[in-house]
Amino acid sequence: MLSIKNYKFNLGIPQLIPEWKTFFSKKYLAADLTAGMTVAFVAIPLSLAIALASRFTPDTGLVAAIIAGIVCALFGGSRLSVSGPAAAMSILIADTVEKFGVEAMILICMIAGIMQLISGITGLGRLTRYVPIPVISGFTAGIGVIIFIGQLPRAFGLIPPAESHILDVFNHIHEYFHEINGACLFIVVSTFAIIRGLPKLFPKISSILPAVVVVSALVYFFNINVPLIGEIPRTLLMPHMPKMPDISFSDLIINSFTIYLLASLETLLSCSAVDKLTDGKKHDSDQELIGQGLGNIAVSLFGCMPITGVIARSATNVRAGAKTRRSSIIHSLIILLTVMVLAPVISLIPIAVLAGVLFSVALSMINYHELKDFWITSRTEAVIYGITFVTIISVDLLAGVKAGIISACFIMLWHAAKSNMHTTMSKEDGMIRFSLAGPLTFLSIGNITKLEQEISADETRRMVLLDLSRVINMDSSGAAAVVDLLSYCQERGIKFYIIGLPRRFEALLKMCGDAAMIEASFLISEHELRKKDASHAPKSSRGRLVHGVERFYLERRRDDKRLFQYISKTQNPHTLFITCSDSRMVPSMITSADPGELFTVRNVGNSIPTYNSHQVCSEAAAIEFALNNLDITDVIICGHTNCGAIKACQHPDSIAEQPLLTGWINMIRSQLQGIKTADQDETARLNVLNQIENLKRYPIVKEKLVNKSLKVHAWFFDLPESLMYEWDEKEKIFKPLVNPELPVTTN
Repeated sequence: MLSIKNYKFNLGIPQLIPEWKTFFSKKYLAADLTAGMTVAFVAIPLSLAIALASRFTPDTGLVAAIIAGIVCALFGGSRLSVSGPAAAMSILIADTVEKFGVEAMILICMIAGIMQLISGITGLGRLTRYVPIPVISGFTAGIGVIIFIGQLPRAFGLIPPAESHILDVFNHIHEYFHEINGACLFIVVSTFAIIRGLPKLFPKISSILPAVVVVSALVYFFNINVPLIGEIPRTLLMPHMPKMPDISFSDLIINSFTIYLLASLETLLSCSAVDKLTDGKKHDSDQELIGQGLGNIAVSLFGCMPITGVIARSATNVRAGAKTRRSSIIHSLIILLTVMVLAPVISLIPIAVLAGVLFSVALSMINYHELKDFWITSRTEAVIYGITFVTIISVDLLAGVKAGIISACFIMLWHAAKSNMHTTMSKEDGMIRFSLAGPLTFLSIGNITKLEQEISADETRRMVLLDLSRVINMDSSGAAAVVDLLSYCQERGIKFYIIGLPRRFEALLKMCGDAAMIEASFLISEHELRKKDASHAPKSSRGRLVHGVERFYLERRRDDKRLFQYISKTQNPHTLFITCSDSRMVPSMITSADPGELFTVRNVGNSIPTYNSHQVCSEAAAIEFALNNLDITDVIICGHTNCGAIKACQHPDSIAEQPLLTGWINMIRSQLQGIKTADQDETARLNVLNQIENLKRYPIVKEKLVNKSLKVHAWFFDLPESLMYEWDEKEKIFKPLVNPELPVTTN
C-alpha cells in the first residue's frame, strides 16, 4: 500500500505543468491540428449515436465529448488518449436511466467521478485491474448484442419500447411489424454498407463521417420522410448541481460503483492500447483516474452521461499523428465550433443513420474471435466469458458482471485448490507409492479418497508410502483426511509412512490424530526405512527410482515446457559447477537451476588435479571441453560442511584397505600440508581455495581470465543452515550469498 506521502493531493499538477506549456508552442502544431480534426470527425457521429443508445438526447453526447476532451486531456495520465461517451457504457447507462431516470444517472455520474478522483489520488486505481479479462470481453460482447438488438426498432422506423430487454424489443417489433418503414431500413443498410465497405477502398479514411454525410444528404435531397434528430442547441447549458432524484441510497451507491468500475476499466484498457501504439512512456494509471474523475464530475454538471477513455478515438488520434495532449483539446474545440455553426445541419441527420452507426459499432464489439481464442487457449476462461455474456443478455448488465466475477473466483479457487497425484505399485517390493503436489485442503481431499480406494483394491500390498514433500498448503480437513488414511491402513495391518512433510504442517496433522502414532509414521526419505523398519524395507531402491522417473515424465508432459524441447537438441550451460560427490550436494536444487544451465563435475572432495598435459583425468577433460566448446562465463568450485573427504584427510586410518580411495585422498591431503587447524569445516573451506589455485593453472583458464571472458568463484555450502557462502578476495573471508535474516513466506 502507498503511504499518505505518496497520495496525489495536488492532483498531479506539478508533473503536468511542463506538458501544459507545450500547448503554446508551435512545435507539432500542424500534427496536432490534423489529428484533432480527424478525431472530431469520428467523434461527432459516434457521440450522437451513443447518446441516443444511452437514452440521453443526442446533443448531450456532443457536450460530453467537448467537456471530456478538454478536462481529461488536461489532467489525465495518458498523453494521447481521447475521452468521451463510450459505446461499451451506453447500455449500462440506458439501463440505469430506464430504472431511475436521467436525473439519477447524472448524479450517479458525479459520484462515480468522485470515486475515480479519490482512487487516483490515493493510488487505488490498480484495484480496477482485478476484473478478469474474460469478464470484460464477455461484457463487451454482451453489450454489443444488446446494442444491436436495441437498435432494431429504429432500423424499422418504430418508436423504441419503454423496456430495453431483448425480449421486450422482439415483442415490440412483433406487435408493430405492420408499421415497419422500409425507407428507414434502407437508410440503415446503406449507412452500414458505407461504414464497412469504404475502408476496403480507402483504408486510411475514417468511414463513419462520410457514411453519415452521404446518407443524410440523400434523405434531404430526395425528401425521404423518416424521423430526424431534431433541434440541436447552439450553446452549452450553464453548469449546475444535479438534482436529488427519487432513488434509494443503496441503489445510488451500487450503481455509482458499477459505473466507476466499468468506466475505469474501459479507460485503463484504452490507455494500454495507446501505449502499444506509441513508443513513448507508459501512462500513469492513477493520474488517468484523476483526469477521468474530474471529467465525469464536469460532464455531470452539464447534465451529460458518464465518459471514459475511448479506444476507437484514442487509436485514431495516434494514427493521425498526434504528438501532445493538445490534439484532444483541438478535437473538442472543433466539435464545439461545429455545434455552434452547423447545429441546423446536424439536426437533419436521420435517426436511422445513427442506428446504422451503432450497428457497425455493435458488430465490432461482438468479437467472436476472442471467444474462439479463449476456447483454444483456456476452456475455463471461455466458460467465464460465456457465463458473463449469457447473463448480461438474459438478465441485466450488473448481474452479468457479478456472475462473471463470481464464476471466475470459483474457477480460480478450484484450480488453486487442485492437487496432482501420482501413484506407482511395485510388484517386486510390495509397496504402493503415492505423491501429492499442490494444496491439500477441503477442496482436494477427493485425492485421499482415491488413495483409500486404490489401497482397498489390492490387499496384497504390505506398505504404503505417501510423499507430501510438494504439498504447498494444508488445512485441517486435508490433515484429517491423511490421518484417516493412516488409521485405515493400520486397521488392516498395512504399514503406512509419510515422507517429506514440510515441518510447518506437522502440528496440524498431530492435532487431527494421535500425535505419537503420527510421529512414528514420519520418514525423512524412503532410505530411512532400512533403519526404522528393516523387516519391511525393500532390498532394492529401484522401485523408488521408477516412481520418481514416472512422476518426472508425467509432470514434464503436463507442463510441456519449451525448455525440454530446446535442450533435447543442444546444451548451452552458462556455468561450470565443480562440487563434491556427496549425495547431499545437489547443485541444481541449491541454485534453483533448470536443466541445461549447469555443466557439472563431481568427485570426492571437489578436487581439481594439478595440471599435467601428459596425465589423463576426467576433471581435466571436462574443464577443457566446457571452456573450449560451451559458452561458459563462470566456474564455481563448491565445498560443503561435514565433508567425508576432508574427514578422511584428517583420519586416514578410516579408509584403510581401500587403495584407490586412499590414493585420491592422499592427493588432496598433500595440498593441505601446513594447515594447522583441526576444524574439519575450516579445512574444507581452505581446500576449496586450494582447488581454485589448481584450476587457475590450466592454460584455457589462464587465457580466459586474462581476456576477462571468465570468472572463477569459491563457494561453500553450510548443510545445517542451507546457506551458501562465497569467498571475498578483498576481505579474505567467506561471506553469505543471501541475507540469513530474510523472512520466510508461507502459504
